Amino acid sequence: MTIKNVKAKGNLVRLLDMDPEFYVDLIYSTDDNFTGSKVYQSSECYIDKDTAIQLIDAKNKLKAMGYGVKIWDAYRPVSAQQRFWDLLPDNDYVAYPPDMATMTEFKNSHMNGQCVDVTLTNPDGSDIPMPSGFDDFSERAHLDYPGTTGKARENAETLRDVMVQCGFTPYKGEWWHFYNHNTTPVRYSDFEL
Repeated sequence: MTIKNVKAKGNLVRLLDMDPEFYVDLIYSTDDNFTGSKVYQSSECYIDKDTAIQLIDAKNKLKAMGYGVKIWDAYRPVSAQQRFWDLLPDNDYVAYPPDMATMTEFKNSHMNGQCVDVTLTNPDGSDIPMPSGFDDFSERAHLDYPGTTGKARENAETLRDVMVQCGFTPYKGEWWHFYNHNTTPVRYSDFEL
C-alpha cells in the first residue's frame, strides 16, 4: 500500500490519511468520557501503520457487509494512560501505566498505537445496537455476557469475527477492544494529541 501525504509521528500515522472512509469519534477528545473532561487536545486519530493496514482490511470487509466502522480510540499517550489509572486503578479495564525510565519490553498497546477501540455503524455513520456503550465498566462490556441478545449480540459477533479474520485479537472484557499481535511491539510514546 503506497499512500502519499500521510501525517506520521514515529510508527504512528493519521488514520484518515491512510483511508478517509472511517468515522472517527475519539471519545477522549471530548468531555463525554469516564474522566468527565477532555484528555486529548486533538480529535485526530493516530495508529501504528501496520495496525492501520489491518484495520483498513477489516473496514473493507465490513463495508461489503453493509456496515460503517467508527473509531473510539487508537493511539493513547502514556500520560493519558497514567491519568486513566489515577481515576480507575482496575487492571481489568485500565492497563497499569508503565515506568518509561526502566521499561525495556513493550506489548501491543494503545500506548504504541497497536490496538484499537472500534464499533460498527450504519453506512452513514449512525449508531446501531451494540452490547453497551464505550467504557462501560461492567459485565455488559463482555461479549459473552448472558444479557446481551438479539441484534446487539449479532453485531458484536460480526465485528469480532471480521476483526479476527483480519489478524486482530479481541479482549474478552471489552467487545470493542482489539490488539494487533501480528506486529512486533514498539516503544510506547507520549506524543501529544
